[in-house]
Amino acid sequence: MTLQITLGGIDLAGQNGVDANGVQWSVASLDGWGGVRPTIQLNQKPRAGGAWSGLSYGAARHIAISGLIAAPTQDLLTAAIDSLVQATTLAATTLTVVEGSRSRSLAVRREDEVLFTYITGTVAQYSIAIVATDPRKLGTALVGTTLLPLSTGGSTVPFTLPTPITSTIISGSVALTNPGNSTGPVVLRVDGPCTGPQITHGGITGGSITFSSALVLGTGEWLTISMDTRQVLANDQSNRAQYITSRGWSGFDPGANSWAFTAAVYNAASMLTVTATPAWD
Repeated sequence: MTLQITLGGIDLAGQNGVDANGVQWSVASLDGWGGVRPTIQLNQKPRAGGAWSGLSYGAARHIAISGLIAAPTQDLLTAAIDSLVQATTLAATTLTVVEGSRSRSLAVRREDEVLFTYITGTVAQYSIAIVATDPRKLGTALVGTTLLPLSTGGSTVPFTLPTPITSTIISGSVALTNPGNSTGPVVLRVDGPCTGPQITHGGITGGSITFSSALVLGTGEWLTISMDTRQVLANDQSNRAQYITSRGWSGFDPGANSWAFTAAVYNAASMLTVTATPAWD
């Protein structure tokens, strides 16, 4: 297996040779990394072929990893086993799988006991079962920024050539492309001064979804909008959900996406930052 697999800081696939203690890790199997199990429920049609079903979504992702640990001494093997137990936490930790040039991660936690079988005094086989409640495999976040839209300058006819034509054009839009096949999380940040910010998202549906706020941000203040968790925080601390006038929650759709930034009052220093994370099923 040529994958690079890390769990809680442990390089399970041993791509870097041995760790600082001279312990060699290897992975024999990685199950559950493919397409996630759906939640579809089927009911047979009475007196007819086929079945009825409701909407289907991705269930939690169950992952099993097994492999070998080879250590210079039995004490180092015991320490390595303890470190894997510690990395396979009951709380959320990060599992990252690198396949060629693509790196994707999940937040996982222990689902079952961590199993070990001693082969020799310095070699042991391990098996771990972990679960990701969010089944999406997330890639590296993409970031784009824009100021409020602006168009100034230029020349009108008649004029004498050669005449320099100067203009300033700011689109007020951020364009990013999700290379994955699933809708990824998006975090929007509006930096003040800004009065009544409004962000309109366009994605694969061909329509647009607008998120707007009546909030007034001063210089040095900012508003963070997590589209995935539906949280709106001022300066990453205070809840400002009561100022939202249009709750157009959206995500990073597969393919081309755009976010148009406007405000109730123009200010040249107002800025929108879009952080969008690609996702795969």
